[in-house]
Amino acid sequence: MLKKRSFPWNIISYGFALFVLLLIFSMYFAPDMMVAVTNQVWALCGW
Repeated sequence: MLKKRSFPWNIISYGFALFVLLLIFSMYFAPDMMVAVTNQVWALCGW
């Protein structure tokens, strides 16, 4: 049986993996999402 990792290191490793995935997602999709949000804000303001 494999030795279990300690609890804090498990949380840190999951957090780091989630941060890397979020960074990759934001590099690809953030510009399009920001344009969509900006257009929605202008539409809600009535311009």
